[in-house]
Amino acid sequence: MTISLAGLTFNYSALLITFGIIVWFVLAMILYGTKNHHVYPIIIFAPLAFIFAVLISRVTHWYFNSESYASFLKAFTEYDVGSFTLPGALIGIWLGAFLTQKIHACENRWAVLDAAAPGMIFALMCIRLSAWFNTSCRGRININTKLFQILPFAVASTDNAGNVTYKFATFFFEAVLLLILFIITCSFYRNHIDDKMVKSCSSCGNVAKFAFVAYNGIEIIMDSTRYDSPLMRFKFISYLNQYSAFISFAQVFAAFVMLYVLLYYSIKGIKSKGFKWYYPLVWIGFLAGVFLIGFLGEYKVQRTAMYLRCYSFMLIGIIMLYVTIYIVYRRCVVKSRKYED
Repeated sequence: MTISLAGLTFNYSALLITFGIIVWFVLAMILYGTKNHHVYPIIIFAPLAFIFAVLISRVTHWYFNSESYASFLKAFTEYDVGSFTLPGALIGIWLGAFLTQKIHACENRWAVLDAAAPGMIFALMCIRLSAWFNTSCRGRININTKLFQILPFAVASTDNAGNVTYKFATFFFEAVLLLILFIITCSFYRNHIDDKMVKSCSSCGNVAKFAFVAYNGIEIIMDSTRYDSPLMRFKFISYLNQYSAFISFAQVFAAFVMLYVLLYYSIKGIKSKGFKWYYPLVWIGFLAGVFLIGFLGEYKVQRTAMYLRCYSFMLIGIIMLYVTIYIVYRRCVVKSRKYED
C-alpha cells in the first residue's frame, strides 16, 4: 500500500518503519542526555547502527532465502524484493555500539545500548506492525473460530481462486506484545538504570540485556508461528541442513543471546560472591526450558500440528528461561534504585 504526496510515492510500511526509527533515536538521545548531560555518543551511534542493521539484516535474509533474489547484488539494489531478518538488525545495532566505543566516541558501549533499549523495542514494534501493509509475517495456523477472526488474532487471506481463509496475525499479535514490552522496558530503565552491581559486574548494560532477552523470548514463539520464517538453510555448507533446516535463524539467535546473558551474570556472580549450591539448579532449569522449547515445542509442532499443546510447552519453557536469567541477574545486584525509592 502506498500514498502519494507532492508527486512522490511513499510505502506505508516504509513510513511506519521510518517513524519507529526516528522515535528510537530521539528517545535514546533523551535518555542518554538526561543521564550523561550530552548526546554525542548517540549521534555517532545512530548512523552506524542504522547502516549495519540494514546491511546485516539484508545479508542474512539473502543467505537463508537466496531463492527469493536474482543475485546477491540485486538484494542490495532492489529493496522491493525479499525482506530482512530482525536478528541481523540486532547484530547490526550491537556492532554500531561496539564501533562507537572503538573510535572513542563513548567510554562504554553498553551505556549507549542501555539508552537505546526502550526505543529499540518501539522500533521493533513498528517493524512488525508494518507487515499490516504487505503479506509477510503471517501465521501458518488457520483460525476457524469466528470469534477470533479479527485482529489481533487473525487476518484475512485470499488465494488465487478467491477463497478467503483467516490466518493467525503473527505480525499484529507480536506488535501488541512488543508495545507491552516497550512500556515494561521503560519502567525497567527508570527503576534499574542506576542499580549498584557487584564489583566484577558492570553497572552498564543491564537494561539492554533485559530488552534483548525479553524481545528474543517473544520472538522464539512468534517466529515459530510464521509461514515465512527464515530457516537455517546453509548455502555453502549444505550438509548441515539435515540437522538445522527445521529451525529458524531467529530462534537460534535468541537461544545464543539468552545463553550469553545467563552465563554473563552467572560468571560475574560466582566471581564476586563465590559458587553457591543453587547455580546448578538454575542451569538445569535453563536447559529444561530449552528442551521444552526445542523438542516438545518446535520439533513436535512441525510434526504433529498440535498447536495449543506445543506452544503451551514453548511458553512454559520461555518463562523458565526468563526466571533463571532473572535469578542470576539479581545475584549481581547490590542495591536497586527501585527499592531505594
